[in-house]
Amino acid sequence: MELAFDHIVHFAHRSPVEAAQTFQQKGYHAAAGGRHAAWGTWNSLSYFGLSYVEFLAVEVEETARQSDNPLIRQLIGEHSRGEGFGQIALRTQQMDQWADKLRERGLQVTGPVAGSRTREDGVVIRWRMLFLHDPAGSHVPPFLIEWQQPDAERAADLTDRGLIAPHPNGAQTLRAVGYATADLQAAVSQWQRWFGWQSSEAYTDEQLGARCCTFAVPGGDIVLCQPLGAGMAEEALRNRGEGPFFVRVTGTGTDGADVLFGGAYLRSAE
Repeated sequence: MELAFDHIVHFAHRSPVEAAQTFQQKGYHAAAGGRHAAWGTWNSLSYFGLSYVEFLAVEVEETARQSDNPLIRQLIGEHSRGEGFGQIALRTQQMDQWADKLRERGLQVTGPVAGSRTREDGVVIRWRMLFLHDPAGSHVPPFLIEWQQPDAERAADLTDRGLIAPHPNGAQTLRAVGYATADLQAAVSQWQRWFGWQSSEAYTDEQLGARCCTFAVPGGDIVLCQPLGAGMAEEALRNRGEGPFFVRVTGTGTDGADVLFGGAYLRSAE
């Protein structure tokens, strides 16, 4: 059964419009997403092919606080930590089979949960989500998403509507997302148990100040990083705990790094 990286959720304490405008000032193409009326949230989006960044914020606090959606509960529950990356989603067309398999592997499964979003043009987009909890581990597992539309149809629609479009700073591909962890080997074992993946050998990333292992995933690799001392990974672990802390993009532009709303966006030339 296949999984691909779908998107990373960046929790914002500002309007998604403001988040998108700030991202645009850094040379990224970004656009308004829409509203999740049942959850009291709204978003903006930046696409790299079908992989994308979602800036998610509370619009109607009373509605959001009453939501039983685990992602919205996480958004509300982590407010005191400040802005930053909250979660990633993995895409599948075999949601029900994955639900059975993950239960067999000891995870607690919520869903599939139906989701929808009303676009600015009034069209309703629909999907299903599967939320996971691992009683035996410290990491919060990604959630799974299954879109109503096939990938090729979604890509064509997003391109026609101008959401998938060139980034002025030359970024083209979302290459990886990184997680800070206190125990690299324990985290690698945990992710292997969840999804059956094999990681790379451990290596040192000087830019992150961490010892890392990578899982090769279509649409965007998953990198687990244990700090070696003061640096980007150590700061993320100290400020927000174990979880995602960077996005790496590649393309034709120059190398660089932008820290926005508690998350790091790292750029490099291919």
